[in-house]
Amino acid sequence: GLCAAAILTKVYKKKVTVFESHYIAGGCAHAFDRKPGKSSKGFEDTVFTFDSGPTIVLGCSKPPYNPLRQVLNAVGKSEAVEWLRYDGWGMIVRENSAADDDHEWQRWKFPLGPQNFQSQILSQYPTDPAAATLEFEELRRVTSPLVSMGTSIPAMAMRADTSQLIPLLLRYPKPLLDIIKGGDGVTDTFARYMNGPDYVVRDLWLRNWLDALAFSLSGLEASRTPAAAMAYVLYDLHREGAALDYPRGGMGSIVEALVEAIQE
Repeated sequence: GLCAAAILTKVYKKKVTVFESHYIAGGCAHAFDRKPGKSSKGFEDTVFTFDSGPTIVLGCSKPPYNPLRQVLNAVGKSEAVEWLRYDGWGMIVRENSAADDDHEWQRWKFPLGPQNFQSQILSQYPTDPAAATLEFEELRRVTSPLVSMGTSIPAMAMRADTSQLIPLLLRYPKPLLDIIKGGDGVTDTFARYMNGPDYVVRDLWLRNWLDALAFSLSGLEASRTPAAAMAYVLYDLHREGAALDYPRGGMGSIVEALVEAIQE
């Protein structure tokens, strides 16, 4: 809602009114502050900021930019948010769900970038590392056509009116051809790549990892997450220069930037 209002205000020069159902702007991505209780001696004046929704994003600090960063660029707020870059995140995984002993938990860092996941993680944890690595690389290959739209065609260029089709074809012929070749896979869920018919992931550890990735993205398992979104994540986390982005001050800083753009 805030993105649409900011675009209408800044790009199309429209007068916009935004109705927010919550007392804090931002919808499911709003942030809120809390102070510790009186019993927290020495921290009475400390203010903690909590994100109610997403805590990390992809494609905001460096190209190829995601749609959110494209909106911030379009409304003149690209410099209003400072992005902190992370080269991975820590994982704590209990391999045996029936065990409570600390030694049953595995702690490792998921590294971003090309080949890091294969050489550092897939080489250790699956039952058959070689087979899991081959499956992972083949999965990325068969889903690569779904990535073209997200990485090559800016979201701002995608318009509902048919008059934009010819300019899109002239400027982005290959990505549009990939989309056409992808057929239903572009709009379908990732189930067709987990369970067939386009591909089948057989390694149990890899399937669990894909579900964990999907949950962080959509709150659902991989088979119920949009295929294009999963394909983009599999591309973006493993490309050269990959990073996880977090806005300094929390997700609320993005909301504040969009609100400022609307109110200016």
